[in-house]
Amino acid sequence: MATERRRGRSATPEERREFLESNRLAIVGLERRSGSPALTPVYYVLDGDDLLMSTTNTRQKYRSIKANPRVSVCVMSEEFPFIYLTIYGRAVVEESVEAATDLWMSIMGVMYGQKPGEEQRPEVEEIVRSQGRVVVRFTPESYAG
Repeated sequence: MATERRRGRSATPEERREFLESNRLAIVGLERRSGSPALTPVYYVLDGDDLLMSTTNTRQKYRSIKANPRVSVCVMSEEFPFIYLTIYGRAVVEESVEAATDLWMSIMGVMYGQKPGEEQRPEVEEIVRSQGRVVVRFTPESYAG
């Protein structure tokens, strides 16, 4: 993907998909109540073309998305030369405990290299409930980079 971009060609959908599947970190850009931008690092997992992220219902990210669903996401590699893909789209908050538990288990797999087993689901669900975790579903509309 990096070599092709240097030649001035945009990444193909297949190249974007491969890049998104092979990385795990993103910076989410949203508009704060004051109108100034807010940036926050997150881990993500893919669900079709959507990126799923976890946050809590007490975070500014939650309130910002509820107020204005327009979001930008910059996914970046963790190795030099730090290739990135900027995605513009809309986000919605899904407040299902079951979906948030599924996502949190997947995010833990991305973070630690191994998804918790189903026997750990009740413990993970308790964490999700106690922290007020929700799913942020980001649907891409356009790409840059």
